[in-house]
Formats: sequence, structure tokens, C-alpha cells
Amino acid sequence: MGIETETIQTQTKADLRARSLLIVVLELIVGGIVLLGGVALVYFSTDTIGMSLGVVHAILGLMAFPAGYLLLTGKPGARTLTLGVDAVIIAFSIVSEIILSTVGSLPSGPFLDSIVGTAVAVLIAAIIVYELMITSFKPVRVAHTESAGPGTPSLAGKIEGRSI
Repeated sequence: MGIETETIQTQTKADLRARSLLIVVLELIVGGIVLLGGVALVYFSTDTIGMSLGVVHAILGLMAFPAGYLLLTGKPGARTLTLGVDAVIIAFSIVSEIILSTVGSLPSGPFLDSIVGTAVAVLIAAIIVYELMITSFKPVRVAHTESAGPGTPSLAGKIEGRSI
């Protein structure tokens, strides 16, 4: 009975780690898509409206990278930051596509690419938001950064030649 419980707990921790790692990877993918989409929007835009939307997209894409890193390290505010960044990415991406379609800031080829990229980014960001909103989900420290534990001399103490 005790071995079965231990096995279930080990599998549950492994599942949570795998799930957390998957969310981190998806967050980094969303960040990359939104960042590259923003750069492309700045490059291909025919007016300042499209360029300014591209700059905001690039900034949002860059914000997804620290959110993914904080999820990876299991920091306390990581879940909240990631939810916020992804919610803003979803809302801004949809609104910017509507603006781009009405203003005509992009030629037809890049506009179709923009719609596909936005759809993929919004879909992945929505999956991340859904996974993070599940009540049982709590980010698990995925990176293997364990402390040295009590009684182990610190690096500063070793450098100075004494144990602290």
C-alpha cells in the first residue's frame, strides 16, 4: 500500500513537471511568433499605424520570454504574469488584425501571413491561459536548481577560505 502511494505521488510530480515544461515551451513559442510577427509588421507596413502596431507586437513578444522563464523557475508571480501577458497578446492581436484589415496597412500577401500567424499565436496563447486557469495547476520548479542545503559551506566562504 505504501509503495503504491509513493509511485502515484512520483507519477503525479512527473506529470506536473512535464505539464509545466510544456506550458513553458508553448509560452516561448508564442513569444517568438508574436515577436517575429511584430518585426514583419514593421517591415511590411505601408503606414505608421501598421508600424506602431508592429512595435507593440514586438514588445508583447519580448514580454513572453521572461514570463516563460519565470514559469520555468517556479517563481511566485509567474502564473499571474503569464496569464496577463497572454491575455494582452490575445486581445491586442485580435484588435490589431481588425485594424489592419480596415485600414489596409499591409499588402495582400503579408496580410494573409499575418492572419495565419495571429491565429496560431492566439490559439496557443488561449491553450496556455486555459491550462493556467485550471485550479489544480500550480507552476512546479522545472529547472533543476536545488539548494546546497544546511551545513554546506557557501561559495563566498570557500573563496575567503573559511566556512560560513
